[in-house]
Amino acid sequence: MEPAELQKNCFGHCQDCGREHSLGEGNAHEHARALMEEFQRIRRLDYTVPDKDADPRLSFDHLFPGERGHMFGVLECRDEAGETVVLRAFSSLHDGVRTVDGWVPPILSDEVFNELVLPGQIEIKRLTRAINALDHSSQQRAKLSEERKKISQGLMPEIHSRYHLRNFRGETRLLEDAFIRPHGLPGGVGDCCGPKLLQHAAVNGLGPVGLAEFYWGGPHKSGTRQPGRFYPCCEEKCQPILGFMLCGLENV
Repeated sequence: MEPAELQKNCFGHCQDCGREHSLGEGNAHEHARALMEEFQRIRRLDYTVPDKDADPRLSFDHLFPGERGHMFGVLECRDEAGETVVLRAFSSLHDGVRTVDGWVPPILSDEVFNELVLPGQIEIKRLTRAINALDHSSQQRAKLSEERKKISQGLMPEIHSRYHLRNFRGETRLLEDAFIRPHGLPGGVGDCCGPKLLQHAAVNGLGPVGLAEFYWGGPHKSGTRQPGRFYPCCEEKCQPILGFMLCGLENV
């Protein structure tokens, strides 16, 4: 989807004030295209370091084999002096790397992630390896699968309880309280580009003026994601929290 086709690329309903808040593109798509050109030239995420110091895990050849890819976002902001500040973010995790210099950090801190999430992920991966090594009809396989399911289900509420969202009225809200859909929180809420960028701007006193998100990597067989195309913030995970996160933006 090209920029001209994006009527509303970042919006959501705020249950506090009863209004729908939105953020347009501004010049963000121009900054995003510059980022794509950088991707084609450098082909890695750690653009702030020289080639000799580059992390091989952040090479696009390693990150995007086959159909793998990620969403990337650019947020154009103004600081208190009226100067333009351009933030960039990637969605979710890149090969287990959560923070990369030059990119906004995840909402969930590394401290909380290492204390709470990482041990659970390690145990889930251990169980997965054990399950895959067993015959499909094995009772032990069924037992381990149930154990893995319980760990995963127990971990998600703990993770969600550690996400604190900030809006542009200076308010902070737990993720589960800001999420307005009635059917519960899906996994990965708060890890997409839009929320990460808005959180960083709100925490650091920056005023967003435009947002653009695009996909980079291998094209999906389904055709839902094509490299270099722009897409709006997702309906399932982002829109239910964007109303709260954008609230107060008109006064910044």
